[in-house]
Amino acid sequence: MSRENGCGKLIPLSHARSGSRLKVRRIDGGRRLCARMAALGIYPGAELELVCAGCDCPCLVKVHGSTLSLGAGISRKILVSGPSN
Repeated sequence: MSRENGCGKLIPLSHARSGSRLKVRRIDGGRRLCARMAALGIYPGAELELVCAGCDCPCLVKVHGSTLSLGAGISRKILVSGPSN
């Protein structure tokens, strides 16, 4: 389920490894989802740390000094790569 663009391989946040630092590359959602994520500090280019993920459970992420819980459906729509990619 990985995709590629000019930034290398993209994976859904829900498939990333816990404890990893990641860069948001794209949000596959409508205007409302993108606006809501931007209000929380999750937008293309933002770096985050995935605290806990997996098993279609909510993901815990640290972004801009805050810890957020994202549902499984939303975390599948946030495409990320490693921070250096």
